[in-house]
Amino acid sequence: MTILDRFGPMDALDVVILATLLYHGYRLLIGSRAWNVLRGLAALGALWAMAAALGLVGTQWVFDRFAPVGLLALVIVFQPELRAALERVGRGRSPRAVAGDPVREIMDAVRALSSRKVGALIAVERSTPLAEHGQQGTLLDTAVRAELLETLFDSHGPLHDGAVLIQGDRIAYAGAILPLSDRQEGWEAQLGTRHRAALGLAEVADALVVVVSEERGTVSLARDGRLTTNVAPSDLVKALRDAYVEAKT
Repeated sequence: MTILDRFGPMDALDVVILATLLYHGYRLLIGSRAWNVLRGLAALGALWAMAAALGLVGTQWVFDRFAPVGLLALVIVFQPELRAALERVGRGRSPRAVAGDPVREIMDAVRALSSRKVGALIAVERSTPLAEHGQQGTLLDTAVRAELLETLFDSHGPLHDGAVLIQGDRIAYAGAILPLSDRQEGWEAQLGTRHRAALGLAEVADALVVVVSEERGTVSLARDGRLTTNVAPSDLVKALRDAYVEAKT
């Protein structure tokens, strides 16, 4: 008798439950800093299995002794993320407003802010999660709207100096703190902290970062570790469209 012959309705239900738990666990972790830690743990788990298979007694002894302590340490370190994940499970899925076209909303806001010489820093997430950069900011989780983007940067409140992080068609965080680039060679003296922060994020993530200069009203674009100044609106539209297409693939 083969495995398929013994596979019954209860086995199918078991598989569906496990698949659902794994899927929702993935959805809860993918946007957080814990996702990178999970990938590191997977690599360590593979090394542990390889040590057992090859009979590496010393390596296996280290893993056997420190694994329980390591799991307890992870629970303590990531206690806020675990609590947030359980709260999300308890709330269930809530209906979310969907922006019709986030690219158009971003462009409308950039044009308006540029014309008034209002500084802005907008990062669009691609494949690298940006949630860890928003932890010191304010969680918004609202639809991308040009009016909201203008209000965030045009006000004199605590959020206008930080960055706005956009995930898909949602404004995820405002007032986010981005890492500053320490690049010196080729750096233009007239570029300020927003441009350095945009380049800093583009050096560690594949995000698309838009900067509006407060002094000149010009628009710059940082991506793939490079900063391009005086970007034309048509080029910015194309870059945003390409970023959203890549994010869906």
